[in-house]
Formats: sequence, structure tokens, C-alpha cells
Amino acid sequence: MADEIKCIDVSTWQGDIDWSKVKKAGYEHAIIRAGFGREASQVDNKFERNYKNAKAAGVKLGAYWYSYADSVEDAKREAAACLAVLKGKTLQMPVFFDMEESFQTKFGKSTLTNMAKAFCDAIFKGGFKSGVYSNLNWFTNYLDFESLRKIYPVWLAQYNTEAQLPCDIWQYSSSGKVSGIEGSVDMNIIYNPDIVSEEDKPKEEIYVARSELKVGQKGLDILCIKTILLIAHDMKLCTVRMTHGNDYAGEGMGTAIKECRKAMGLPESEVADKEFVTALYTAIQERYPVPGDFNGDGEINIRDATDIQKLLAGIE
Repeated sequence: MADEIKCIDVSTWQGDIDWSKVKKAGYEHAIIRAGFGREASQVDNKFERNYKNAKAAGVKLGAYWYSYADSVEDAKREAAACLAVLKGKTLQMPVFFDMEESFQTKFGKSTLTNMAKAFCDAIFKGGFKSGVYSNLNWFTNYLDFESLRKIYPVWLAQYNTEAQLPCDIWQYSSSGKVSGIEGSVDMNIIYNPDIVSEEDKPKEEIYVARSELKVGQKGLDILCIKTILLIAHDMKLCTVRMTHGNDYAGEGMGTAIKECRKAMGLPESEVADKEFVTALYTAIQERYPVPGDFNGDGEINIRDATDIQKLLAGIE
């Protein structure tokens, strides 16, 4: 696929990495372990070195935090520890919550999913994009995959010939060989380029540089547009599924708007103007009517009760 991007992920287990050789070998993206557990003192002992040297080599970075959390509150403490480690750092990819400890499975899908959401939301509020990492078994049996995927980037570990779940990043091997790294390293493919931002630019500049959109909005407003585009994707109005875990437009947003406009019969454009928002809102209303609005006028009132009574009485 044209949009595939090669990526490695590393931790203390890869030792001292020669990041210049890694970059020359064609690996321009990496996710480095920041640490684990609930204390900032549990920083990965190669994190600072990896961060500094990878940055110097021009490698775009994300990070991950290995979880031992046993509750939602504990997940929040892990997020706080992670943010303390990341203080003053800049990343181009999300911070992923690594969930795979076998003892955690006893807490059940609902609690584990809420733990993931609590961590990711705290990281996002701390100024970083956030996502969830786990394996096929966990995403299938212990996490509400669809719920998480609607909000956060997903990093799937599955050592197979292809990923069996839709994901933003697929970790397909743990036995890769890359120049500059002794021993084996995890290999990944980034399927969604929108989760990678430009180097150390303010979000509004990223928005301008990566998109021709003319919505005249940024930050929270972009997140709002992404929200309705996520609904539009569920309605089959567009094929592009937005990543909600950031607040810059990204290249995919223009395509999604263009596809929606075509599906709704609007002039072809990548502009999210008043006409577009109004048309999409109307389409959403028609697809998902107000509960209790029996006659479809967009309101719940006495006329709905009268129509229901007539139906029950068999009166035309």
C-alpha cells in the first residue's frame, strides 16, 4: 500500500542504538518505551538516550507506557507518571497505553476499557496525542475494540501475514533486523499517516501545512468536525475514517469532506463550510431521528402522542 510507513519500536532491551544507521536503513519512524507502572522513577533506562539520539538523527517519534494498572485510578496515576517523564519533550506520534499483562484480564472488559480511556484522556489533556496498544487476543476478548477505535489510534500486535483487525499501526514481527540495532527489534507498519504530525510545529501550522481546508478553524473546532465525520463514516458517506485523537486536520480530513459532499450532492470541494455542516447535520438527523419523534418533524410534542394513540387504536 502506498500509505504504508515503516516503523520500529524499541526499549531498554535493544541496548544502545545507533540511530543514524537506523535512519539510513530507511526507518524514519520509531516508538520508544517511556517507562512502565505508576512512578516516574520507572522511566525506561534508555528513554532519554533514545529520545535525544533519535531526534538528532531526524527520526519521528512516538512513545509507549507499559501498564501494570489494577484500576481506573491506577491508570490515571500511570498517565501522570508518563507525563512527568515526557515533560519538555515533543513527539510526532501518539503516546500508546500498552495493555497486555495477564493478571489484568480478571478485571473484565468494561474496567479495562475504562482504564485505557482514562490513560489516553489524561495524556491528551497533557498535550500529547494518545492511543492504545495491545494484541489480537486482548482487543478481541478483553477490550471494547470498537469503542476505543472510534476515539483513539489503535496499535495492533499480531504476528501474522496480515492484520485481522483494522488498525492505525500494525506490529507484525518481533524478530526484525535493522542496521544500528544489535539483536532483534519489533517491526511495524503505519497505515494511517494522519497520526504522524510534522516536526515540532504548532498545531495551527500543521493544520495549514498538511491540508488545503478552508474551514478557518483549528483546535477544538477541528475535533468537532472530525466527530461528525466519524458519524458520516458510519453512515457510509465517506470511506476515510478519521482519527479523533488529535486536533489538527491531517491529509485525510479533506478527502473525507470531499467524499461526503459528493454523497450529499454538494459541489466538489474540501471545504467544511456552513452549507456542508448544515447538509451533514440534516443527513444525520434523517438517519438517527430524535427518540420519541414519532411523526418525524424533529420535535417531541403532543402531536407525537396523538399519532401513537391513533396507531394503537387503528385509526387512520
